[in-house]
Amino acid sequence: MRFPEYEAKRKVMDVNDGFKLCNIWSMTEEEQCRLVDDTRQAQAIVLTMLFEDGSSQLCPSKDGNTLMHGILVLIKKQSDLVFSDAEMYPTDDTYIHITVPDNGKKDQATHNLLSNVILHILQSRATLICFNAKDFFRTIYGKFVDCRNVTQCIVMDPRIAAWLINPADSSSSFEDLMSKHCAVLDMDATGDAPATKLQVTCKKLAKSYQLMVSLEHKLKAEGLWDLFNNIEVPLITILAVMENCSIEINQEELKRTSEILGDHIKGLEKEAHLVAGEKFRLTSSNELRTILYEKLQLHLKCKSKLPQTNLGHHLSTAEPALNQVKDLHPLPGIVLQFRQMQKIKSTFVDGLLSYINKGCVSPIWNQTGTVSGRLSAKHPNIQGVSKFSVQFEKQKSLKEGEGKETITINPRSMFVSSKGCSFLAADFSQIELRLLAHFSADPALLKLFHETDRTDVFMSLASQWKDIEYEKITQADREQAKRVVYSVIYGIGKERLAECLGTTPAEANTFMECFLQKYRVSDFTQKVIQECHSKGCVISLMGRKRPLPHIYSRNYGLRAQAERQAVNFVIQGSAADLCKLAMIKISAAVTSSSHLTARLIAQIHDELLFEVQDYQLQEFAGCVKHIMESLPYADSVQLKVPLKISLTSGKSWGRMTELQVE
Repeated sequence: MRFPEYEAKRKVMDVNDGFKLCNIWSMTEEEQCRLVDDTRQAQAIVLTMLFEDGSSQLCPSKDGNTLMHGILVLIKKQSDLVFSDAEMYPTDDTYIHITVPDNGKKDQATHNLLSNVILHILQSRATLICFNAKDFFRTIYGKFVDCRNVTQCIVMDPRIAAWLINPADSSSSFEDLMSKHCAVLDMDATGDAPATKLQVTCKKLAKSYQLMVSLEHKLKAEGLWDLFNNIEVPLITILAVMENCSIEINQEELKRTSEILGDHIKGLEKEAHLVAGEKFRLTSSNELRTILYEKLQLHLKCKSKLPQTNLGHHLSTAEPALNQVKDLHPLPGIVLQFRQMQKIKSTFVDGLLSYINKGCVSPIWNQTGTVSGRLSAKHPNIQGVSKFSVQFEKQKSLKEGEGKETITINPRSMFVSSKGCSFLAADFSQIELRLLAHFSADPALLKLFHETDRTDVFMSLASQWKDIEYEKITQADREQAKRVVYSVIYGIGKERLAECLGTTPAEANTFMECFLQKYRVSDFTQKVIQECHSKGCVISLMGRKRPLPHIYSRNYGLRAQAERQAVNFVIQGSAADLCKLAMIKISAAVTSSSHLTARLIAQIHDELLFEVQDYQLQEFAGCVKHIMESLPYADSVQLKVPLKISLTSGKSWGRMTELQVE
């Protein structure tokens, strides 16, 4: 590899007798070639972005809009695991300062040099380390390197490593992690002379290497090293690419929907005032409480006891309470509908408008945002966009004629595919129930998945559980079966199950006991709880851990909560593992293909959403289905049950239809 020659002489700053800091633009052609050799011989390469205000990823600016100014690279030739303050800058270490010129000053030769240097570093065989690596990749993709060239690039991120060790601590800064996992040294000291911001960042970069070494030892000791290397690290570049994939929004539909919802909300407000006999603020809990319980006395007419607020112990006006009294008076039902419409308008319609840039949105994905290992999204939170449509009646205008028309609102319909492309959604069907069958190893549940040819597993489950012919199972039977399964997984208890089913707690308890007698899942839940009491943590299918210190609490409420969380984590954490593994394998298939161009644009819990060119839809759908349904037989998985994938496609995310793979 050869770089263009630059006339300026190399500038080297010496700090602490041997600290070498080289500016890439000041290096001769010979020195640039030597840099290539250095990267080949390096034991590790540590990277961080530098910003215009002098901050870096290791100490980010308070201004989130600060642009990247350059990249600082530490090339370590020797694998010293721990070094003292006096040995902070081993003589063989080299620091490379790569400044990024303004777009107006950047010619093609400059751009080529930048691209070649960055690509060569990323494709080095050395161990790569970068704090907040996803942000680094998101910034350089498209500007300096093609994402297909480095999608398989492996970069160790200390922040993700620390999160795996303690998933409850998801937002630690570099300094926080240093204090928790390494001996803290004075970051600002560089000899007798005052340190520049660049010199301080160099010192932090050296400490970043030490931090990763310390975390590596801890990951291996905790049995988390394979999970880190095989799942979390490969996911970094995939998420960075996803953040660079824009999703088109139908802005006309969005604005029209906002107006319709606004009119409907005003109409609901007037209707609420009419049935209440006076005006009040529907958004005020105190004013609503006065109407419901002081004026209308609905709590006295209700057969069951209404819940109270945690603070003040007033009668609640939350959704569960309103559902209990909605048949006693029209007002609670109107308030429930008002809240639903207001949330859709504020969050999924008007809220979405605020994140649109050039007709598109690009969600930010957080890899360390949950204790279960699931991904979370923001700006916008695409995972929170409901797949269910809501309907209401609207009075027709004079031009449209008399009567009312039915309006259907689907928040997902605002998301549309690019021209010549379609959305493809691949959803793990009943993955939580399948994992429950795997972990419990109950013969009846295993038989359900291995021998049934029914497409609706919950209908089959209800038939098996209640000993009723499949054809005679009602939707109510199916819903009972589904709710009882999730009550076991989530540990929600008979009261919450009763709310979900619309029955009494006694009836809900009967359903649950009957289910637990039929299937041996209680053996599984008790085993998980016992292991949690023994080890203080629980472990997912692929080795993900969740410490639960409250399992030892003397407080019954806290201890019971930890027991529920233990069972839930084994199922939820395992589902997260499988979904991430699917993302990695599908991404690798696209990258290695000579012609596939599909883009993974979102992960919605157990569903992956792609944008695919129309002529590749059938081929890619078949590839996705094969990869995801083959996961149970992977060396790191070995499930006792098969996985089934449902595929849907469409030009709008809200108007998807089932896709059969040829």
